Formats: sequence, C-alpha cells, structure tokens
Amino acid sequence: MFIQNAWYAAALSGEIQREPFARTMLNQNIVMYRTLTNQVVALEDRCPHRQVPLSRGRLVGDELQCWYHGLRYNCSGECVNIPSQSTVPKGARVRTFPAVEKYGFVWLWTGEPDKADEASIPNHWVCSAPELAGTMSYCTIACSYLLGIDNILDISHAAFVHAKTLGSLDIVQTPPEIVINDNEVRVRRYLRREKTPPLYAHILKLDYIDRFQEVLYWPIGNTRVETRAHACDDSSGNVFHVYTTTIFTPATDVTSHVFVGMHRDFDVDNQRFTDFTAKEVFSTVMEDKDVAESLQANWSPTAPMIDIQLDRPAFAARRILERMGANASIRAKV
Repeated sequence: MFIQNAWYAAALSGEIQREPFARTMLNQNIVMYRTLTNQVVALEDRCPHRQVPLSRGRLVGDELQCWYHGLRYNCSGECVNIPSQSTVPKGARVRTFPAVEKYGFVWLWTGEPDKADEASIPNHWVCSAPELAGTMSYCTIACSYLLGIDNILDISHAAFVHAKTLGSLDIVQTPPEIVINDNEVRVRRYLRREKTPPLYAHILKLDYIDRFQEVLYWPIGNTRVETRAHACDDSSGNVFHVYTTTIFTPATDVTSHVFVGMHRDFDVDNQRFTDFTAKEVFSTVMEDKDVAESLQANWSPTAPMIDIQLDRPAFAARRILERMGANASIRAKV
C-alpha cells in the first residue's frame, strides 16, 4: 500500500514539454504536458470511453485529444468535445493531479486534491541553489523504492559496491551517530585522516582528508548526503561542501523512478567539472541499480534473515512510513 496524500517527484522539469508525456507512479498511469502558458498539467492516462492511453494523443491548443475517437479533455480533465456527437455524457472526465514545479522537478500530489499544500513539497533547495553547481539525472530501477531508501541509509556499502568511486574502508570502520526523529533519520560520521575516496580525490586534489558526512532521509522517498571536507587538521582553511541528492518515487510495487545528482559550492563555473561529476555519480547509481535489482529478484519473505547494526536507520525509515500508512515491513515481500 502506497501513501497517497503526499508530493512525489514525477519528472525533471526539462522532461515535460508540449508533447504528451507518460509516466507510471504508484501503479497509476499518468500523462503530463505543458500548456501554451508553460503550466504543467497532469491527467490520468486513460480515456474513459475505451481506456486507451491519452498519452498517445495530441494537443489541440491546451486540450488533449484522444487518438482513438478524438474526444478532447481540458486541463481540468473535463471532456469538452466529442466529434461524433453534439452532447457530452455526464461523467465524461478524467482524473487530474495537482502539479507544481519546484527545485527543478515536477511534483505531483496523488491523494485527495484539497489536501495538497505546496508548502509541504520536500525541500530540495540544493538542486536549484544559485550558489551551487551540479545537475540532476534520471533513471529507473527494477526494485521497490523501499530498497532504494535502505541502500542510501546504509552508506557503508560504498566501500564494496563503489570501490572505484566512493569506496572508503574508513566509513565501514567508523561507528555512525544515528539520530531518529518523528519524520526524519540522520546518519552521521566524522572521518579523520581518511584516505580520500577516488571521486573525492579527483574533486578535492587531496590524498587524505577530514570529512564530516551526514545522510538525511525524510518521507516519502527523499535522501541527501551532505559532505563537508577539508585538509587534515585544517578546518579553518578551505572547506568543501558537496551535496548528493537521491529521490525515489514508486512506479509500481517493484519498480522505481530515481532522480540523482551531486552539487558543490566550489569551482562552480567549471562546466566540464560538472559534467564529469554527473557522469561519475551516474556510474555509482548504475552500480546501486545492479545490487538493488539483484536483491529484488532474489527476495523471499520466508527466507531466513539476520540484522546487523547498520540496519538501524533503514528500520527507522520503514517505521516512519508505516506510521504514515505504507506497507513497509522489512520482512514483507517488496
């Protein structure tokens, strides 16, 4: 069971243009497009006449025309024209979803429309902060969004899965400070004289660093890894801030949309550097994708399982989601 009364990242802003754009979210087929005034419209991707996908249709002005029999729907989901007859039957409408653009994403509210409060859109300020440089990417992963959240909250896996980019045995060997609140989980580590991970070595040009790292999770599928690094024993000198954002949006029970990117507060005008870090970060996501999809395909709710200390943040995140109404048991089939 998914949480409906919430904002979900549906797309990068640049993905939505005038051409009807289909995306499945929370097992619901949705079509999005931009009006002539650049507003995003989100409708159920199903014509109520014969249930063909409206995303296969075309825009006539700001009205979406079904490709099967030409029925046209306005931005409110109301059928306003049926070419073969002069009257429109009662109930000839499709569901609409509140849509808001913020932080470089299109956010959709999938629950009760009158409860959609824009102020509750997840705060991903780093993704649009003018003082930071970076870019976001998109991919899909054939696993539950819950497994994606688990993966980020157990950042120690980087030592093994991401040995060529983010790998650091210091992360594994440094006990984390775990802070659990009603609506968020934080996992903190302060690494002294750490052998700089390969990607950070390229970025910071330092062989060893002191690094503070905090992994933040908050509902529904929002995560950010905040890193503060500097030369060893030199916190009064240059301090580099790096923010890695990963947002998970359920597509189906066992597939997820993933939005990921790294932003930094130094060398912000270097586009080649931005392109390089985006490529490297996406490579790490592909490694996570491999693990998560293998995990999902191999998952059995009846198989014996053990827990280790590093699972505590994931359990805490699952409990938050369960209190909100999700089926998020770590032992359930995901």
